[in-house]
Amino acid sequence: MPVDHDDRLHDREDTAIDTAPVGLTRRGFSGGLVATLAILSSGCATISPSEEGKLGAEAAEEVERTVGLLSDPKLVGYVRQVAGRMAQVAKRTDVTWRFNVTDDIEPNAFALPGGYVYITRGLVALLNSEDELAGVLGHEMAHVLERHAARRAGAATPFALLFGIPAGILGAVSPALGGIVGGTGELASGMVLASYSRDQERDADQRGIALAARAGWDPAGLASFLHTLEREEALAGHDPNRPGFFATHPATPERVGNVRTAARSQTRATAAPFAGSRGAFLQKLEGLVVGDNPASGVFLGPLFVHPVFDVALEMPTKWKTINTAEAAGAVAPDGDAAVVLSLSGDGDDPVAAAKADGLSEAQLKQLQRVRVASLPAARLVADTRSGQRAVLTWIAHRERVFRVTAVARVRDWGRYGAILERTGGTFRPLLAADRERLVESRLRVRVTGANETVAEVLARGGGTWNPAQMAVANGTTVDAKLQPGWPVKVPVSQRYDASRG
Repeated sequence: MPVDHDDRLHDREDTAIDTAPVGLTRRGFSGGLVATLAILSSGCATISPSEEGKLGAEAAEEVERTVGLLSDPKLVGYVRQVAGRMAQVAKRTDVTWRFNVTDDIEPNAFALPGGYVYITRGLVALLNSEDELAGVLGHEMAHVLERHAARRAGAATPFALLFGIPAGILGAVSPALGGIVGGTGELASGMVLASYSRDQERDADQRGIALAARAGWDPAGLASFLHTLEREEALAGHDPNRPGFFATHPATPERVGNVRTAARSQTRATAAPFAGSRGAFLQKLEGLVVGDNPASGVFLGPLFVHPVFDVALEMPTKWKTINTAEAAGAVAPDGDAAVVLSLSGDGDDPVAAAKADGLSEAQLKQLQRVRVASLPAARLVADTRSGQRAVLTWIAHRERVFRVTAVARVRDWGRYGAILERTGGTFRPLLAADRERLVESRLRVRVTGANETVAEVLARGGGTWNPAQMAVANGTTVDAKLQPGWPVKVPVSQRYDASRG
């Protein structure tokens, strides 16, 4: 999400995204989304196409706010080129397609009702051909065309909210503050993170590869990419808690084979690819950030730093950390306490920001004006009816007000109170030494020499993937001798430079 972005979703399918994903965005409430999901979950209503479009738009706004969109005009424009041709052959005038790349390191893709289709930059890094890209896009488009997302909303099981802490912890302090910690769950529980059924996956595979073939791409591309994902997941250790494509699109042992078999029966239209060769395709990916994106804020050990906003916060050591487009935080090992840093809004008055966040007049009278790192701040300590204690600190810095929210049960305050209050006091502007530590990995394309392996290409110039990761991401094996001049993807570490965007 961009600096000073106004939270409204871009409706421009044919233009490049012109904003940067910098995290810590302001959050509003999607009341219509919550209400619609409640109806769907009750099983008492079948939504109309117009209602489905409204639901998709609200969910898409939540995705942009909580996950963030990639701002690489070259790459996003290319994805939309491929997707645009597939939308033409889909011939559905009742669907307004919108395609985006999210700023997420996990390999994933998902679709929302009404035509919103997303792939992550983590998925893009694993692609090896335009045919694979078309296969993934076709699969997600098929979920929209078959209305799978709307149908599965009623059967979705709510996932653990952000940090695993219920929104009700803060809800008794202020209705508006109830969403700071746990308010991102409504979207994902009903739309994005609920698994499709095997029948829905089979339908999306079949219809997706048919779309790709009718648009001129090899329908076997999807099978090739699914095989890459299987290898990548095996390399990652099959972590059941790790978000990814197979978390929301269940894998079955025979799935890749079924897609390959179905692909052989497809008739492929004649159409020129946008990037036909492997080299041309990988050039579209050149410069893609792999792994953590410093522009969105990163953790340097327990220290969270955000170079765009010029802020740092020292989280408690050995706590589980998390960073999303709207907040960064840490949770105690036992889950009984948490600290969250988020952007409250623009301005230089922390009290005004607290009021805008929904504090009552009585709560505003309890605010204490303080200073944190010599910056103007306001602090509120409040106990909820459910036995939680929240310490909220608003801090003004560079014409923005940030909010540090620390929360634990009152009965646990003896264990956590000092840690939580100390954490809020570590907020500060970045130091030159902090910026010196910021690095990023960007995808670069190298060509092989005679009989080189990917491991030898890696050893020749270095990279942040190990040989096994290199082999999986490039669709080959560690020991395979490659043809001279074969292009290879290598993520190369470099100093982060904010001017590069």
